[in-house]
Amino acid sequence: MKAPKRLYHTAILFFLLLFILIGRLAHIQLIDPLSFSENQVNLVEESVKQRTHSIALDDGRGKIHDRNGEVLVEIHQPSIILFPFLAEHEEKLSQVAKELNLTTDVLKQSLLDQSEPLVLKEDVSAEKVERINEMKIPGAYGQLLSSETDSEFAYHFIGAIRENPEQVESRYSDRLEKGLINRTTKVGINGIQYAFDPFLLSEGESKLIYHVQQSGKPLFGLDVKYSAPANPFYPVSLQTTLDRKAQMIMENAIDSSGLKKGGAVLLDVHTSDVLAMVSRPLPPEKNPAKDGTGNQMVLPHIPGSVFKVVTAAAAIELDYLNPTRTFNCSQNTYNDGEEARDLGWLTFEESFYQSCNHTFATLLNEMMEKNPDIVDEIGAMLGLSKRNGWEEDVFHLQRFKHFPNERQNTFWANDTDKKVSRAVAQTAIGQLNVRLSPLSVANMMATIARGGRGKHVRAAHSVQYKNGNLLVEFENEGMSNEPLSRYTVQKLQDLLEGVVQNPKGTGHYSFHSLPWTVAGKSGTAQKGKVGIYNKWFAGYFPIDQPKYALVVVDLEASETTRTTNVAFAEIVEQLYQLQQQPDNLNVN
Repeated sequence: MKAPKRLYHTAILFFLLLFILIGRLAHIQLIDPLSFSENQVNLVEESVKQRTHSIALDDGRGKIHDRNGEVLVEIHQPSIILFPFLAEHEEKLSQVAKELNLTTDVLKQSLLDQSEPLVLKEDVSAEKVERINEMKIPGAYGQLLSSETDSEFAYHFIGAIRENPEQVESRYSDRLEKGLINRTTKVGINGIQYAFDPFLLSEGESKLIYHVQQSGKPLFGLDVKYSAPANPFYPVSLQTTLDRKAQMIMENAIDSSGLKKGGAVLLDVHTSDVLAMVSRPLPPEKNPAKDGTGNQMVLPHIPGSVFKVVTAAAAIELDYLNPTRTFNCSQNTYNDGEEARDLGWLTFEESFYQSCNHTFATLLNEMMEKNPDIVDEIGAMLGLSKRNGWEEDVFHLQRFKHFPNERQNTFWANDTDKKVSRAVAQTAIGQLNVRLSPLSVANMMATIARGGRGKHVRAAHSVQYKNGNLLVEFENEGMSNEPLSRYTVQKLQDLLEGVVQNPKGTGHYSFHSLPWTVAGKSGTAQKGKVGIYNKWFAGYFPIDQPKYALVVVDLEASETTRTTNVAFAEIVEQLYQLQQQPDNLNVN
């Protein structure tokens, strides 16, 4: 008799538990689905999220254009998106396969192996994207997807974007708190991607949204939806100063010359805008911040005899030169031994053309006895004492910089060197502690070419909203430094021209027969490693109506290396050829 009673109690307990479970389920499903548990979870939303998948089309980041409005780097890649269920529709699958130049069997197998939509990018053109969409086949879509790889084109100027939660928190804590971005939002980590990141930062991505069954197959009762931010002003467009064609010329010339470390920078003489910028080496894809792969054009390097422009300017500005005076250029820099080149007795002008160290070491030592700060004063007049990149307050962004990684030039280690004759002698010829960035040297050449008026170097003209309205314009700012006298500038122009046009000038062999006449100065600087030099050529052209200021520097040259001259000449040649075309380079 006990067994039936035990079964009876067990049945009652079972039905009681079942009733509790049914009641709990009813409470969850019918009474409290929108605020379940103490965490107030919306079960309806969570269920939808679990069944909702998406494909990102565009990360929403601002677009970058060159000075003529062309997209500077194509960040969108034509792609075909195919849903796995297409494998069950032989006829439609065959149409798609034919358009993609694939066999039906190959495409079908690819889809059967997929749990999510298949994205095809290889050999997909914009025309194919358009034709696939014209077919109007459910489950087959053509789209332009954001590229996930960095372009090597103009890499150091443009830069790269990456996920960087620490940077998001430090630079954009206010946007993060408001939910406008999240910690995984991609940000610029170098180049103008970093400099202009506050403007370019995504306001939300656009994507295709679709729903799936429990099995994972798409639910096409709910069609594929396109989702994008509602803000009609974003993403913005950044119009840079770079010219795509000039950049291509520069990159080809630098790479074909064999230059491994260094690069080139090309400025518009009238505005000091960057037209092209190349730096080598390029960083590896997985480590864009690798040591030694930064933008060498904004970092200071030993300039060698390029710095003689400053010493010469000081002598001219102080009216220190005696036109009949000559210098024994068979003597070395310190006037205590013979020079490797037996140049004989030369005038000041001849010394500049042939880059005689003895002349400039002698002159600077004599001038500094009267004015110990003459190098600093003349360097400031030539724009070398401060960073050259554009820098102003923009809205709430204080001291907004176009080249935030640009470093300050140096002339001296300390004031003690100004009292040491050998230190002064080395400084006069751009050695010892003199460090100049190629960007600042190019801007110095542009300043001399346009008559002495200093200007800040721009990387961009403006930022525009999506609808074309102007968000911010970066004015062509002049430098606040006192300019050199008109006489000094004219004399410097003559000296720089003589380096190339005088038969004994250091630039005559490489540049005198170019289609445009070139003015400039060479530089060779010894480095710490034996047999390794910095080799420069800095100048502007054409002489009669200067348009371009160009600096090429090889930072790991041997004594006999001619990469800088080869690359400089090639760039001049190609820019000249470009100017002869109907759609030539637009430099105002």
